[in-house]
Amino acid sequence: MNILDLLDASSTAVYEAVDADANVVDSVTAAGMRSDALHMADTLLAVADPGDRVFIPPLPGVDFERAFFGAVAAGMIAVPLPKMPKIRSKKLDRIEGVVDDCTPRVVIGDEQSQQLVSELFGLAVVPVTARATMDLAGAQAPVARDPMQPALLQYTSGSTGSPKGVEVSEFNLVTNQQGMSRRCAVRHGTDVVAWLPSFHDMGLCSMTIMPAVSGARLVRVATDDFIRRPLLWLEAMRGRGDVWSAAPDSSYRNCVRAKRLVKEFTTDLSGWRFAANAAEPVRESTMLEFEDTFGPYGFSRLAFQPGYGLAESTVCVSVNSPGTPRRSLRLDNVQLASGVVREVAAEQPGVDVSACGRPIEGSEVRILDPEAPVPAGEGRVGEICVSGPSNARGYWQNSDATRETFTTEFEGRRFLRTGDLGFLSDGEVVICGRKKDLLIHAGENFYAPDLEAAGLDGLTTDGTPVAACFQTSDGLVYFCYEAGRGVDEQEEARNCAGALARIATLYPGPTQVVAVARGQIPRTTSGKVQRRQAAAMMERSDFRLVTATKVPTMGRA
Repeated sequence: MNILDLLDASSTAVYEAVDADANVVDSVTAAGMRSDALHMADTLLAVADPGDRVFIPPLPGVDFERAFFGAVAAGMIAVPLPKMPKIRSKKLDRIEGVVDDCTPRVVIGDEQSQQLVSELFGLAVVPVTARATMDLAGAQAPVARDPMQPALLQYTSGSTGSPKGVEVSEFNLVTNQQGMSRRCAVRHGTDVVAWLPSFHDMGLCSMTIMPAVSGARLVRVATDDFIRRPLLWLEAMRGRGDVWSAAPDSSYRNCVRAKRLVKEFTTDLSGWRFAANAAEPVRESTMLEFEDTFGPYGFSRLAFQPGYGLAESTVCVSVNSPGTPRRSLRLDNVQLASGVVREVAAEQPGVDVSACGRPIEGSEVRILDPEAPVPAGEGRVGEICVSGPSNARGYWQNSDATRETFTTEFEGRRFLRTGDLGFLSDGEVVICGRKKDLLIHAGENFYAPDLEAAGLDGLTTDGTPVAACFQTSDGLVYFCYEAGRGVDEQEEARNCAGALARIATLYPGPTQVVAVARGQIPRTTSGKVQRRQAAAMMERSDFRLVTATKVPTMGRA
């Protein structure tokens, strides 16, 4: 299960990066990547020891992959993080928390970009140029390590609490990505075209581990380039006949919005065989709009495959095989509030949810009571629990959180409690929402993503705004969204009133709709809204309000 053993002369894997014009600017074969990693390991071992933690920020080209494999080859533990700040800023708060948690010894990069972090936390800087794709005569063999021991600390996004370091082993990484590659038919000849941040679990695994286990070619689009011009992601697929890619739901919406703003788009997307949609609530409306927009350019209606996963189970838990028709279910929202799953016809009142595929090989999913190790019951919502070799062993130096999350015993097996609520439908995982984000009224449970989808539908802002639905300590539920640029207060007042009316069809409790300034809603480093942090901001009156609906009388039905 040693990852470096996968990078040998027989491997067909290739790692390459493209620039803003989709030209290849960095490329290395599997054997070259192994050579680079072993040379970097020598430099790492000159300043730290096997088992030490190594910070790896985003790096140009495919240098992140070189750095990650270098840390593995040195027997050290990789800790991917967002871009390191060059000046004191709020970003340092998160980094300081991670430093306190895992006490790293080294940061990989260059002296100038890592100077502040190096000085503040006493970290040695190993230049990313400490590798040479030539020969291995001067480089030692990889440091031997138990494949069940941590090779990666994947710090969780913090969408519902303080970030924690998930201990992911080489065994977890290889097993999970082999299962995912087989399910998705990723192999030699497949191009994995990706722009995801390297510090995100889906980005790290799909761009670093998947090519190594499958023999595929990575085509890395710089994250900043995608943010500036989303269509670059699609343009990088030009001329490729077997493309696999994955991204959050919002990324597909961004591409639709970007397409509306350009006069010409000529990229043939007929080679895009598999478009995974995961990492945040999957919306059928997003996929339909994307298909309508890019279908004329060859995008297939069978390409979309919603998936489900989390860092605590390495990354992937469930996804369907290529060509599987996706399923969207419309549920009775009144019954759902009582935890009962009842499908209704499309024209009836209800909420729409997407099925997120069947568990990959080796992963078993059970729906258990959120408070006890017993089944939730047929046709009822419960906590999604996962067992299998992809599950990490726990959180770094956090025995209480590890015990709470990773140690539920059921039918003689140990299960991971994901914190996500949902159910199984014909063997597919269906997500309703996060346990910690439940909205409770009169003893019934409502799900923030359902209300967010209703509130967003029909807003006349530019594009799809960031939105968060949450409940404050007084029981009031807020639907909070970021207003567009060049705000017309009267139009936003109409937006708020319309959103309130749509939400009222799903949620009977007291609700207020609030439009806030752009960039106000707190998000994680990977872009997920932080609902609990937003609730705290609302209670402290920290938001810059644009307009809002009238505060309702408390306790109305």
